[in-house]
Amino acid sequence: AKTALQEWAMARGLALPVYTVTDREGPDHAPQFTVEVSLAGHVPATGIGANKRAAEQAAAALLLANIEEKSE
Repeated sequence: AKTALQEWAMARGLALPVYTVTDREGPDHAPQFTVEVSLAGHVPATGIGANKRAAEQAAAALLLANIEEKSE
């Protein structure tokens, strides 16, 4: 989803998405990360995952879904 979001933004001449870790919870052996992705002109989306990459993918997938929903 991260790649698809990046390609979507680039095709429209937008700046690349920005990913920010907003929270990290849980014990060291089982952390849970919350990541927010923002893209110019769109409401940021938040994803949660067991690692930063998973949380980024979840956030990107949600933002893409929101963008597709708006364009319908």
